[in-house]
Amino acid sequence: MMKLFDKEPSFDIVGKIPLFWKASGSVLAVCVLLLTVVGLNFGIDFSGGYEIQVKFPKAVDEAEVKSHLAPLGLEGLRVQRFGAVEDNEYLVLVREQGSITGAQKTAIRADFVALAGSEDGLVNWAMAESGESITVAFATPVTEEQVNAILKKNKLHVKGVTRGDRQDRPEYSIGLVSIADDIETALREGTGVASSEQLVKRVEFVGPQVGAELRNDGIMAIVYALGFILLYIAVRFDLAFAPGAVLALIHDVLITVGVFSALGLEFNLPVIAAILAIVGYSLNDTIVVYDRIRENSLRYRGRTLRDLVNTSLNQTLSRTLLTSATTMLVVLALLIVGGGIIRDFSIALTVGVLVGTYSSVAIASPAYIFLRERAEKKVTANKGKSSAVAA
Repeated sequence: MMKLFDKEPSFDIVGKIPLFWKASGSVLAVCVLLLTVVGLNFGIDFSGGYEIQVKFPKAVDEAEVKSHLAPLGLEGLRVQRFGAVEDNEYLVLVREQGSITGAQKTAIRADFVALAGSEDGLVNWAMAESGESITVAFATPVTEEQVNAILKKNKLHVKGVTRGDRQDRPEYSIGLVSIADDIETALREGTGVASSEQLVKRVEFVGPQVGAELRNDGIMAIVYALGFILLYIAVRFDLAFAPGAVLALIHDVLITVGVFSALGLEFNLPVIAAILAIVGYSLNDTIVVYDRIRENSLRYRGRTLRDLVNTSLNQTLSRTLLTSATTMLVVLALLIVGGGIIRDFSIALTVGVLVGTYSSVAIASPAYIFLRERAEKKVTANKGKSSAVAA
């Protein structure tokens, strides 16, 4: 088996605990301050908006695509290459909440209720959250001209109105020009792509409500993971080990998220996946150290707790560093050649692996020492009180 050291190292790791805690405490304080003051740059997954995949028949660069879309004045516009350079494919990311505002939706519905005569007369009503389509059905006869008059009154850009087959209950499906349509039109006009050629390959829209639910679910997934890890460590080892493992994981997650806040990087679902992967990776390192502490507590009976933990950390140090180094090779490869699509995911993993390696040595085991020593002091104090009472 490959080893980093010729013989077992004898670093005074436990002696550096105060230094580790001061350093980690300072970094965590900065991260919490950043998250409180600056916050996170939530991606479309969490804030809502459009993700449009386009493929050009000829070579164009990102700056050219942006210049064609600039006149639209889109909020939070980002253009990033998708796939190989020769594919000429891009993702257009827009943080717009839809082509129709909430107030407009309310006004449009009120006009259709008035046309139906009452709320009961409007037997079916559905408007896409993006504002791209409306489905409306009436209990009484309503002509297509009356429907078009309402659409014109509300200054909607209509692609088409289709009437259903039922004669007793007129139902209309209305297609509206969306932000995605405006983007396609601007790109076709700017690059000269004919309408007969396919330009848009995929359009996805995430509404603000769905985005908020995804954000909350992602945060709760991390909280649940930490909770179950606390239980797992408590059952597998003992209760004194569990808080240190969870503290190390919280330390890793907070620093990773803090880096995203400091650099203004996009925080999205792939980053949540990376954080969960970091939790698993860091926990694995911590369990290896904990296993060695448990084995050595039987092998080296009579040693002090600090000496025992220091020996265990030195015995596992080579394995910890080599595992991290090989993992970093893969993560850096993803970061360098993976492209813009997985850039945020790769950055989160890179930060997480570095911090996770540090925390398994400098946070988890020192926390175990702290809890064990505190418990032993409490037991000693209780024995002293009992002896005093007996005397």
